[in-house]
Amino acid sequence: MQIYPLQNYSFTPAFKSNTRYVTDKAGQVIYRNTTNFFRNDLDWNAFAEFVKNKYKDADKVNVICHACSDGSEPISLAILLQEKFGQGAAKFFPITAKDLDSTVIYMANGNYINMDYSDFELINKYTNNKFSKYFSYPQRGLGIEDDYPVRIMPELKKQIKFSVADITEDIHNLPARNTILFCRNFWPYLENKSEIYRLAANLASRLKDNCTVVTGFYDNTVALPALLKQEGFKWVAPNVYETKPKPLYYRNYIDAHKNK
Repeated sequence: MQIYPLQNYSFTPAFKSNTRYVTDKAGQVIYRNTTNFFRNDLDWNAFAEFVKNKYKDADKVNVICHACSDGSEPISLAILLQEKFGQGAAKFFPITAKDLDSTVIYMANGNYINMDYSDFELINKYTNNKFSKYFSYPQRGLGIEDDYPVRIMPELKKQIKFSVADITEDIHNLPARNTILFCRNFWPYLENKSEIYRLAANLASRLKDNCTVVTGFYDNTVALPALLKQEGFKWVAPNVYETKPKPLYYRNYIDAHKNK
């Protein structure tokens, strides 16, 4: 088996409306909870069109967001699906959102989320100025530099289920078919090269039919695109990959045995 070398770059994630550093006892950064709405390392409109075509015949689609941080990303995805598909978005809900950090999951399970004015602008961009459909604008307004807590509307909140989990341990819970997995911008934080290789191999082994994996630009610093390709994933667009289609006889076999 050919192993692609990991590349080391000096790279700091640029998304920041929620910023939190987790360090060890020596003060070294273990990982960052840094995120914002509709991060620009994914073409969200093109992704929605891809999802529409890929899953048009699926009755139910499992949408899972690992390393979800404070919830900005799964909330962005929920908004996108609702805006693009209307009532047809029901088959994608609820979104399962998980993070290994219990503190950010505690925050995500609340009714408020931090955002700044750039988040406000991005949400309006992708909703045709419907920010108030999904959030209650704070009386104090939103800052350019600082972030403020904004209330999430209950109808949006109920579309996402948050819980604590580490993807390297939770991978056996991923549904093997009709799954969209967001696993973005955390791969460089894995402890060593072998853990990165192992997770990529386990994803390839677990996700069998009609599945999509979405990564981020930060993950490219550990040569993840080459590694996923090596494991059999097909490149669709920047940071978007899919499993190769399985033949009809395979799908029929799985359907016949899934309840046994």
